Formats: sequence, C-alpha cells, structure tokens
Amino acid sequence: MGQAKMGELKRAARQLGVTSTTLRRHGWKTASPARVKSVRDNPPDWLLVARERRHEKRARQRECRDHKNTAARLGVRVRVRVVKDRDIKPGEAEGLLAARPGWLIVEQERRQAQIERKAKDQPHRELADALVTSVREVWFQELKYAVSDADVDAIDARWAPEVERAKQEARQMADELAAERVRARIDRERDASHEAGRYRASQLARRAFGDDGG
Repeated sequence: MGQAKMGELKRAARQLGVTSTTLRRHGWKTASPARVKSVRDNPPDWLLVARERRHEKRARQRECRDHKNTAARLGVRVRVRVVKDRDIKPGEAEGLLAARPGWLIVEQERRQAQIERKAKDQPHRELADALVTSVREVWFQELKYAVSDADVDAIDARWAPEVERAKQEARQMADELAAERVRARIDRERDASHEAGRYRASQLARRAFGDDGG
C-alpha cells in the first residue's frame, strides 16, 4: 500500500474514532470522503465495537498513568498497587501528604528502605557484572576454537562454575572492602574488558585486511 493510501486511511481512522489497522482488518484499502461520511452517519456494528474497545483501552491507560503519578507524589513510587487498591484519586494526594495516615507512613518507610537497600547493593551488582563479563569473555574466546560438540561441552563444564565463583567473589569483596576500593576494582575490570575488546577488534581487522589494514 502506497504512502498516499496509508495517509488516507490514517485520516479516515481519526475521523471515525478507530485505528487504521481496524479499517484494514475490515477490508478498507481506500477511504474517500464520501465513504467516511457514509460510515460515520450510519456506523456498522464493527465500528461501534471498535470505538468502545478503544475508549476502554484509553481509559485503562489513563487510569494507570494517574495511579503511577499519584504513587510518585505520595513517595511510594514502586507501590502503585497501594494507590490502586485504595482508589486514591490524583486530587487527594495533597491532603494525604498534609496529614499522613498510618498506612501512608508505613508505605513511605518501606519505600525508603527499598531505596537504601538498592543503594547498598549497587556496588555488589556492578562488581558482579564486571567480574562475570570478564569470565564470559574468556569463555567465549575458547568456544570460538572448539571443533566438536565434545569440545564445547568440556569448555562449558569448565567455565560455568567460574561464573558462580565470580558472583561469590563480588559479594565477598563488596562486604569486606571499602566502597572506594570496590569502585576501583569495578573500573579496572571494565577497563580490562574494553582493552580486550579493542585488541580482538584489531586482530579481526588484520585478518580481514592484512597487516596494513586500518
């Protein structure tokens, strides 16, 4: 279908309160002004049903946005269900914040605890990612030179436990080392991975273009 026809269907869909996909599903390939007017003046059942479904979908989306925005204003961003279950309207947020009920205090404290736990765990997660990436880089390099399924199985069996050990090492270091030393280790691991990637790229370029290739 040409761009002109697609634009024609989109305009018709807006006028009829549905989507162009709905029109195509019901056999529309063109949408002359006369055809649009005829259907708008005397809408068939499928058009009425499509309008209602679209209206309901938009209402659900609007309600979901309202719940998320209200939860954010109340300081319980990740606890949207609390807002939904209590059917709290956007206009009620200010009053609840001015005189916080017990349930809101509990939820705000729970949210703050989640933020603190996430901040505390962040170095561990980043270090684990860096260490695991280093292990998998070496693992992948070995797999590239495997010549049989047996070789692949042997390589996998040797390196899979290393991933788990890297995760355990990250947890131990994050618990025992000062924050700045953990951050330094993360940076070293990332720099090493970056340099290894650059080296492999240069090797591939030499193979593809010769020693003088750039």
